[in-house]
Amino acid sequence: MDENTNKAIFTLMQKVVDKLETISKDVSSKDQTELENIIKKTNVQITKLVPEVIKLQSKLLQNSLDTKDEIVDFIKENTDTPVINNHTEYNLIGSKSHFRSWVIGVFFLGLVTVWCSIKYLPAYFTENSLLNKEKEEYELFYEYVSLKQFKEGEINIADEILKKIKQKDSLFIKEYRTLSNTYKREIRKQELKEELNSLDNNDR
Repeated sequence: MDENTNKAIFTLMQKVVDKLETISKDVSSKDQTELENIIKKTNVQITKLVPEVIKLQSKLLQNSLDTKDEIVDFIKENTDTPVINNHTEYNLIGSKSHFRSWVIGVFFLGLVTVWCSIKYLPAYFTENSLLNKEKEEYELFYEYVSLKQFKEGEINIADEILKKIKQKDSLFIKEYRTLSNTYKREIRKQELKEELNSLDNNDR
């Protein structure tokens, strides 16, 4: 509140009170006509003072409202809104962990097992499938040769060869390696001849 405004209001009110006291004193000493004149004169003076009092009261009210707004703004600026943190931490390892060590061990073991299964099982099944296919083909070949020789009344060479393989006959294995090397050399010679013929044809 403005101190000058308070003083002005106080001064005006004091003047009004003083004037009323003067009127009260004069009432007893003067006649009715003079009293009426004094009252009229006083009324005129009071009427002049009333707008000033109203103006000062309005100013005082406005100052009060401004002060209230300043207080509200100050409270808003200096009041921190409490921050509520709903974040919850979970520890996987340690004394605060919700899981026991053996549970974590089983979990990681399961992960490793699944990872190995994903990585190695497809290759294993593919290889196993190829081996089964080759096994079926060799069995079919063996049975065909055996049945063919049986039909023609010849000695069953397939049975003899299988017997030597099971016994790991050294002579048979040596003969097999010699035949295999000879076969590979002949195949390579044939490939080289075909390559030379191809080059000759290109030169022409």
